[in-house]
Amino acid sequence: MAHSVWERVEEDVFVLRDSCLVYAVGGPGGTVLVNAGTGLAAEHLGAVADSKNVTVLLTHHFRDHTDGAIRLAGAGATVLGPYWEKDYLIDPEQHFRERQIWNSYDNRWDRFSPVRPLPVTDWMMDYETRSIAGLEWEVVPTPGASQGAVSYVVTVNGRRLAFVGETVCGTGRTGRLAPLQYNYNDFTGAVNLWRSAGRILDAKPDRLLPSMGETAEDPPEAITDLKRNLRRLDEIQPGLRHELWEPDADDIEEVLPHLFRSKYANAQTHFVVSESGKVLSIDYGYNTLAYASPGKQHLSNRRPFLHGIRGLKRRFGVDRIDTVLVSHFHDDHVNGIPMLQRVFGSEVWAGENFAGLLEDPPRYDRPCLWHEPARVERRLPLASPFEWEGIPITLHPMSGHTRFSTLICMEVDGVRVAHTGDQIFFRETDAAYGPEARPFTNHVYKNGLDIGCYRETVGYLQSFRPELVLTGHTLPYRPDDAWYGKIESVAAAFDDVHLDLMSLSEDEVHFGAESQGGKLKPYQAHAPQGGTVRFEGWILNPFPAEKQARLALVGPEGWESENVAVDLGPREQVDIRIEITPPEGTVCRRQPVGLDLTVGDRPFGQVAEALVTVGCPRF
Repeated sequence: MAHSVWERVEEDVFVLRDSCLVYAVGGPGGTVLVNAGTGLAAEHLGAVADSKNVTVLLTHHFRDHTDGAIRLAGAGATVLGPYWEKDYLIDPEQHFRERQIWNSYDNRWDRFSPVRPLPVTDWMMDYETRSIAGLEWEVVPTPGASQGAVSYVVTVNGRRLAFVGETVCGTGRTGRLAPLQYNYNDFTGAVNLWRSAGRILDAKPDRLLPSMGETAEDPPEAITDLKRNLRRLDEIQPGLRHELWEPDADDIEEVLPHLFRSKYANAQTHFVVSESGKVLSIDYGYNTLAYASPGKQHLSNRRPFLHGIRGLKRRFGVDRIDTVLVSHFHDDHVNGIPMLQRVFGSEVWAGENFAGLLEDPPRYDRPCLWHEPARVERRLPLASPFEWEGIPITLHPMSGHTRFSTLICMEVDGVRVAHTGDQIFFRETDAAYGPEARPFTNHVYKNGLDIGCYRETVGYLQSFRPELVLTGHTLPYRPDDAWYGKIESVAAAFDDVHLDLMSLSEDEVHFGAESQGGKLKPYQAHAPQGGTVRFEGWILNPFPAEKQARLALVGPEGWESENVAVDLGPREQVDIRIEITPPEGTVCRRQPVGLDLTVGDRPFGQVAEALVTVGCPRF
């Protein structure tokens, strides 16, 4: 029988009223607590837990829901948290160190995170089903009060129960409105709440069990009323109503009979469907419909959600993506791929020129780099034809927007199709090419580029002569002679502008248009036990003649660097290895070290840097 502090809400389900509602769910293999409150439950575990197998599931990071996890872990419980709240839960020092204080217009409730690290031992991943205490717990992504929040759906004694945190707190209500104001005077979080409520309803629960407020015995009614009340925010925030709408049941649209695009992807996601029912996705980033973001670029702002699956199932009866072919490494094109690998076991195919950035992101310093590694099953050689389900494909190197990308040329439904990633765009009022469209190069120096890079891409396109051009952010183009004329002109202008504005001639000293003299790998170097830190990387000879380069690493006082000499040919880029040793007993987090470069008799200073963490368990 339950202790008096616990109230029975279902057979084998009890609630304790702490700083939030803490639920205890009994299963054949132990007990699960949903949220921790202040940890009051630690004093009363014996009343609801028949064994020592106790697990705490956290729905979001707010400290009135989480701080008690420390007490509960001390009482023997295992603590699991939502993956997208990771930084707040286990590394509050770093979070508060990085959090903007002065002149902040960022109103997220991330200051309501724990002020001390929580003993979370593992992470609950979106869309996974995990067996805990002999019960199957489904993870439903439900951003709203926080960007990384989740709900848990579990069947207990034949009843589907949804533990929804503060998403739906009684019929028509949510927990509090203040956390929904992500930015200075908006209700961005309300858009997320709207969409999360629909995701809960899709899970077909019999009852909603919130962490604040009252339970909901009729989930459809509770959520319908919540959406009606959310629309009322338009009365005080004009324009919000237009953001609160339902997606199409069919979330893909046809480009060709076997080629489709996602309606709701931030970066365009295209699906090729084979005659056998296999699906090839070209890129897979985050879903604009699923999520509205605050202004600050926290990782959780780019949380991926499944998209395109409903449409594929509706049209073809398939509910998985078999293979992902990647155009380039940027987060808006790839951040959903680790999720696909977890949910469907999807294979990843990528050009050999950037597969490493997908598999080991901490080694690199490039913009838009996604933090989750993606397993690459096939590293595809460039300019070498291959097939997927009988469809011929060839990849070509492509530099401009980024050096780490490929031009994808294939034939679908008898049509020559080229995918140009983010390389070729036109500025105009709509998303498709028109007579008044002006091309722009969309180049990003930190992504890597060279003079002549756009001319090279144009050359490949002229050789392949696609009938349809897919891009990373526009509707498809149907190229004609005028289209080619425009991209040829902007490719020539790219070279001319740089040659006019920079000293890039063959007889001058320079590091090219990218202006980068070297790089260090790993960019994020972690030595938890201390000792020597070793780097690889590259340096570039800025001279049109043979020279010797001298290298050293520059760190805090007392750090000892190896000195390296390297012979370089004219304009040659060569790989390097170099190391630095901090003093014994050093403890630091993300300490910068610089790569000092002298070529011939000319010093160029610290042309690259890396971050080093020593003596700490986390980078």
